[in-house]
Amino acid sequence: MSPPKIYAPNVHLFAYQLRKESEPQKDNLKELFEKGENILNQFGINQIIDIQDKPGYRVDLSAQQTEDDASIFFEKWSDSPITGIAYPVRIHDTFALALNVRRPEKNEQGIKTDDVDIDFFKRLHPSDCWMPNQVNASLGQTLLLTLWYTPEKTWQFWNSREDQKKLQSLADKCLRAFIPDKLDTPPFYRSGQLFGSPIFEYGIPDGLESYCHILVWIFVTPETDTKLQEEYPNLVDIFCYRAKVIQAYKLSRSVYKVLSHEYKEIKKEIAIVESLPDDKTLDATNLEALKKALKRIPSLNFSYVELIRDLDNYRLPLKINLQNYKREIKLIQKKYPQEDLSFLENFSAENAHIFEEQIQADLDYFANGSDLLEKALDAIRGRVEIEQAERDRNLQKTIQSVGFGIGAAGVVAASAPYWIKQEPEIIPINKPFLSSSLNTFTFIILLSLSAGLLTWGIASGWMNGKSSIAGGKQRLQRLISRGKILHTSQSQPINTISQQPEDARSQPPTP
Repeated sequence: MSPPKIYAPNVHLFAYQLRKESEPQKDNLKELFEKGENILNQFGINQIIDIQDKPGYRVDLSAQQTEDDASIFFEKWSDSPITGIAYPVRIHDTFALALNVRRPEKNEQGIKTDDVDIDFFKRLHPSDCWMPNQVNASLGQTLLLTLWYTPEKTWQFWNSREDQKKLQSLADKCLRAFIPDKLDTPPFYRSGQLFGSPIFEYGIPDGLESYCHILVWIFVTPETDTKLQEEYPNLVDIFCYRAKVIQAYKLSRSVYKVLSHEYKEIKKEIAIVESLPDDKTLDATNLEALKKALKRIPSLNFSYVELIRDLDNYRLPLKINLQNYKREIKLIQKKYPQEDLSFLENFSAENAHIFEEQIQADLDYFANGSDLLEKALDAIRGRVEIEQAERDRNLQKTIQSVGFGIGAAGVVAASAPYWIKQEPEIIPINKPFLSSSLNTFTFIILLSLSAGLLTWGIASGWMNGKSSIAGGKQRLQRLISRGKILHTSQSQPINTISQQPEDARSQPPTP
């Protein structure tokens, strides 16, 4: 069976660039739109996207803007005619470019063009010019592939599961023709219906750098094409807010990685406190390690609090742009009350909701890190002060004990001549080492040393016994403090919410 033919294939690019206040207005304004001109050059179209910025929240930037149209049209007629539209716009702080390149439905004579093979999508993607790594828009992009598919059946009969599989197979083939390299092809995510025709989404919005968002929309009714043209500006806004939600989440994942590393460093500092012996005085090495920790922790705490603030800052723009996304969908729903917009609503109801919950879970998980650092700092500072005080007190006791011993030895040596019998005929000064003199001198020295040592031992024992009660109380306080830190550091693991592509998520379109 020959592959099915398609009619009037289109490629739509919705790319978004953040407006940089620090750069000159001219360079700032042209950065994204020059990339659009480069894409047109791939098709041999030397079209300048002439733009002019004006004040306002939402501004159509086309310098050729008329009262009823702000688009820039271009065309190239040959054996395979190519036409298209560029729609430059600024939405508050974001520059947006909607660029469409297509095979026209009618030729120059107004005659309907022929159907083409699916491989025609290859001709619409020269040099991979539409891919995110080529466009490199700072806020991301969405690619929309549209095609007419009008078999013998009408859409209301394409409701069986088998027919749904055929339509998805057709969308898969179109995407593979558009992106031949399987490594660059995003995975299938889900399907649905929009404006009366089936639409298929590729690319899982997980916040990774490799994310590529592509939609394949198969037109089976003229109503779809008409509503697409009518709601084109609204879709530009919808995809803009969607891109900003994903970008905020993507940046939050970058902060999360750094926070995870910093949290491990916090655990290391806590481990220093936990490893300290509680029943004996610290040696010089442990005391020096504590002093170094006192210098590291304040700097670590400051950077950690800054990262927590950055993570929280991404939660706010995510929430704001999610509200804007919902508002734009409500505007379309108000215009078409009977229209099923669940395909667009699923992003806000599922993906964006998960993003918001994930950031909140991260904040809850990392919130106690700063408290742990403060408690560890207090514990280390208190332990260092206690150890230093104990060392000073031990030194003071040693000096006092030695002083008592020296004093006792001096008293004994000074009083010895009064209670040792003197021999006048012996002159100790001139003959100090004669037999009788030697015995007296040696006896006095030994007696003085013995008296000094005995007095030092008694004084040391008395002082140490007096401080043992106070030392026991201090050790008990350290044990209680360490127990509090250990109890506080037992946090719940982060509530990681995974998103995996599942066939079960694909909802068959309703009639």
